Amino acid sequence: MRRNTGTSRYMGWMLALLLLAPAANAVGEDSTVETLKELQELRKEVERRRNEMRRELTLLRQVLGHEVEPELEGGFGALGGMTPDELAAELRILREEIERLRDKITAEQLEARQERFDISGIVRTRFEWADTDFVSGAANVRELMRSRIKLTGRPRHDTRVIVEIQDGRDWGAETGLNPTFDADADADHIDFHQAYVELHEIYGKQLTMRLGRQELAYGSRHLLGTAAWHNASRAFDGIVFRYGESSFVDLFVAKISEQGVTDENFYGLVIDARLNDDHRAEPFVLFEHDKTPGVQRLLRATGGLRLHGSATGETGHTFGYELEGIGQAGEVAEDDVLAYMGSATFRYRGSSWTQPEVRLGFDYLSGDDVPGDGDIEAFDTIYPSEHIFFGFMDLFKSLPEDTGNGGLLAFRMQGDMSASETVRVGLHVHHFALAKGAKKVLGQEADAVVTYRYSSATVLHWGGMIFVPSDAMKLSRGGEDPAFKTFMQLEVRF
Repeated sequence: MRRNTGTSRYMGWMLALLLLAPAANAVGEDSTVETLKELQELRKEVERRRNEMRRELTLLRQVLGHEVEPELEGGFGALGGMTPDELAAELRILREEIERLRDKITAEQLEARQERFDISGIVRTRFEWADTDFVSGAANVRELMRSRIKLTGRPRHDTRVIVEIQDGRDWGAETGLNPTFDADADADHIDFHQAYVELHEIYGKQLTMRLGRQELAYGSRHLLGTAAWHNASRAFDGIVFRYGESSFVDLFVAKISEQGVTDENFYGLVIDARLNDDHRAEPFVLFEHDKTPGVQRLLRATGGLRLHGSATGETGHTFGYELEGIGQAGEVAEDDVLAYMGSATFRYRGSSWTQPEVRLGFDYLSGDDVPGDGDIEAFDTIYPSEHIFFGFMDLFKSLPEDTGNGGLLAFRMQGDMSASETVRVGLHVHHFALAKGAKKVLGQEADAVVTYRYSSATVLHWGGMIFVPSDAMKLSRGGEDPAFKTFMQLEVRF
């Protein structure tokens, strides 16, 4: 059986096959002769178009800076002289080759069309007035500012490079700019927030690798989030492997502290499994290891399961849920760790133009009955984005420290709705109590928030909060006055 192996001949076969798809599919005992006749009639048309196809592919490769493959210099062979069996076999082979060539051309076209380099960024300023000491009534006034410039490079369709520079500061903190201070006392806050390389489709598989300084955020963010509300936010030095797309498995390793032979490292295995179109399951395990001897020694595993999903009715009303159960075990210094946490959130979103949304949530973090007895029962939230769960006052942003290892029992009811096309308003109410302790009730917090979208690039946020302390808070903070806080935040993206 005769076959020309040049890529150019395969391109000719591809044209013939595409133009005669119905005939090619009908190759068999009854239609072979007719197919041969039609292929012969198309021979001239194929010959006429071959040069045009070859020129386009050559030009595409030249634009991409690739060498022109020698096969493109060849011509198309004749179609005559083939038996029916040879034709059927040839068509089977060419179908496979056509798919390979089509994938190759599509990838090169995508690579030629996409932007190789772009720049984006955000400047965020936030004014804060806070009276949160529960005693004196003295307020602290701060102006926070965070600026980011993000550079994205795409040398290939399967390769991405991200470099994000960040400056986060309190106004007046960089004393080196004040002539009344020592010129060498420069509190420089500029650093790389992110700097990583990302490779996709490694060896043609659904495998992605991200290497470098990067944000890590999984699940509900109870344990691992970016803490974006804070002025610097959070990023890790590490490597992440992901296998899969709609359902995937992530494996990551991050270095928390370089300490020679006593490094502190953070490991994680996260599975995000699609159960159906509207429901997902996320089992995970996180592992912390600090080899430093003494009180810093840490060997702790945290694992659990998160289930979440939603359902939308015919009228457009959406009901969603999120359930999470987490256990924690290991050793801190010479103490044994055995703690747990549970969380549940239920959501409703309306279908009217106001897009009303109501969220009811409950969080329970175990606490210590007898601190210092050698058994740690207070749950540690590791690296959370706690702001979205425990109020805009940020009184419980580091657990278990902020509750004196007493754990936390928190209820939340949050409602938001659109007042116009550019304004959205919300009211969030929280109730806090200790999981363990003689006096358990900490207090109640109410947050009013307004978001005004001035333009596609500029957004303004305002919030006003009050916290009314109860017995446990009065005892731990030494005062009984209500706490107040307000903020005004401006974000401009480019």
